Amino acid sequence: MSSNDGATTGPSSEWVTTLAGLGGFHEVAAPPPLGSDAVPWREVLADEALSSRFATVRAALATSTGLPVEEVDPKVAVSATQVGLASRLWSVTLASTVLHRWVPDLSSDNLVASPVHRGTVALGVVDPTSGYAASHLPDALARISAWVVEDSLALLDATCARVGRTPARVLASNTASSLVGAARVLARQRPEAGAAAWELARALLSLPQIATGGGIREPDSLPAGIGGPMETRDEAFLRSGCCVFYRLPGHGLCPDCVIAERSPEQVTPGH
Repeated sequence: MSSNDGATTGPSSEWVTTLAGLGGFHEVAAPPPLGSDAVPWREVLADEALSSRFATVRAALATSTGLPVEEVDPKVAVSATQVGLASRLWSVTLASTVLHRWVPDLSSDNLVASPVHRGTVALGVVDPTSGYAASHLPDALARISAWVVEDSLALLDATCARVGRTPARVLASNTASSLVGAARVLARQRPEAGAAAWELARALLSLPQIATGGGIREPDSLPAGIGGPMETRDEAFLRSGCCVFYRLPGHGLCPDCVIAERSPEQVTPGH
């Protein structure tokens, strides 16, 4: 990412169209269609809305695993909910920044979403022209830190911890792992942008707020098959906490789980 002048307004649709083409967690409604159920980010994270969302996800997990809903650990539902929302924030942020040198304004003042699980707007922004044109990595990092890390993601993690009574370390490690996952997906879908995606991901992993969730390790220091793959073979990501998905039937530890380092036999390949 080379040095370039920044701006507070930018392309109104180009970055949105590109991200829609990537599909999955990259899709963003910008702006949301009239009549949608999208509400401001802080309302998405309101106690009642979030509690209801956790309950819906818990019921869905019960159906998919064949467990009675009361046997699904509520913390698994909280973790799954938070992972999904964090992954969307990271996917949109990384793809737009890397592919367009445009950091979209994903602050809580501009961010919206459906207040329910699988609503009509998974993620959206009120004003798609609000953002920052930053080709220089430090400039992009500063904006992402202010809008995403210190604002929208911090609110997500804090409210999930409080309302969902889930340890902060679980949520912090989910956030860091979701970042690495977003970089991995973007690099796979757009190989020509892979180096820039991983450069930005590494820089974000070095931020104190993200570093609490995990960091980069040398694969040789880990048991075989442990650690989330990154750009090169001499680096792997390891979380500082566990997503607790292993509490679901048939779901072992993830390769990047902190527990996997001492219990590699419990890892389920492909998770």
